[in-house]
Amino acid sequence: MKPQSAGCMYGLVFFVILILLAVQVFGRTEPNPETLLQSRKLKPLTKAPVSFSHSTHEAAGVECLKCHHEYTGGRNQWRPGMPVQSCEACHTLETVGRRLDLKNAFHHQCKGCHLKLRQHSRAAGPIRCQDCHRVP
Repeated sequence: MKPQSAGCMYGLVFFVILILLAVQVFGRTEPNPETLLQSRKLKPLTKAPVSFSHSTHEAAGVECLKCHHEYTGGRNQWRPGMPVQSCEACHTLETVGRRLDLKNAFHHQCKGCHLKLRQHSRAAGPIRCQDCHRVP
């Protein structure tokens, strides 16, 4: 192997290691088992924040795409492994066009899914306010 080729090989190895380290540090794709759904925008708080269990939903077979989304041209382009933005990054305090306001976006995703499951006589999560909005 020529000395110049060895330098290129070491450079390539260094680059691959750098990419792998960056993915480990910045590219976390595994969710926290428990997440507190709350927003600084919804002040003053009239109800307690909601504790959301990724592990419970994962065990029930709920796909990530049921909740996580990034719509382009009316189609969800988000795929597992892509970055997850906070809900309030897109949903504001007011409905804009077809984009729901923040409060209704939360309720549509969670309560809407639970109601749909119940309509099909399947096990589902809570639908009453006090069952989700509990003081920790």
